[in-house]
Amino acid sequence: MILIRSTPQFALAHTPVYFLVSNNRQTMEHDSNSNDDNNKRIPVYEIRDVQVSEKEDSFVLSVDLPGVKEQNVDIKEHNFVLTIEALRKSGDTNVCKFYRQFSLDKKSIQPEGIHASLSDGVLTVHIPKRPEPQTLDVTPTSSDPPAEDDFENVFFRLDMPGVKLSDLKVQVKGDDILISAERKKGNSTSSIKRMFTVDDTELDVAKAKAYLSDGVLTLTAPPTKKALVAEENGNENKDGQVTTTTDNAISHRSIPVNKKGAPTQD
Repeated sequence: MILIRSTPQFALAHTPVYFLVSNNRQTMEHDSNSNDDNNKRIPVYEIRDVQVSEKEDSFVLSVDLPGVKEQNVDIKEHNFVLTIEALRKSGDTNVCKFYRQFSLDKKSIQPEGIHASLSDGVLTVHIPKRPEPQTLDVTPTSSDPPAEDDFENVFFRLDMPGVKLSDLKVQVKGDDILISAERKKGNSTSSIKRMFTVDDTELDVAKAKAYLSDGVLTLTAPPTKKALVAEENGNENKDGQVTTTTDNAISHRSIPVNKKGAPTQD
């Protein structure tokens, strides 16, 4: 499984990256800090030299940023996209800018724990691993789902003719639903194994229930609080009322960069 993949903003086969595309396609960016009409653009380069290593509890990005000071490094994480921008200066003059984006696997990492340090022109970004989710057993019931679940909470049905309740096993691991069963027919036995991934931001899969009736497996789970709030806001908007929402603090943050020593966490 790929943990991190590069997602440059623009599809180019070479660097520098185009931040602003002018008529003559210069690989430059406007320098907002410059008062000199002849020095309004600086080159912007995609960061190429990136090393990824893995530790027991984290992944580590090592990025070469020669000539860059920690106060000129800007690292942000938003919706599991990590953005690194760095400005190289000579005195008060901006020399160039470095830029790179990375997509993070939400199943593998914890973005709220990301922290970074800069030493000797090398930026080190620590990305904590997400703990392995527990596997929860869901005990199937030999019945149809309750009427209140049949329409609102049902998220999955699977035809399993010939499978008995005693030969069916349903488990939840993170946002994965694991189904295993045996179908016995005469002297032969066939195995059934299925795995499905659900959106755990919409469904509270830890409260999933399973029902087996007439050869059909039905899985239900209540919506999460986040999904209920979103639905309520949507209903209020339909009635003409104005609603406001706040982004989850975990999904949008700036990451401080510490100079040498142990990196600080926000």
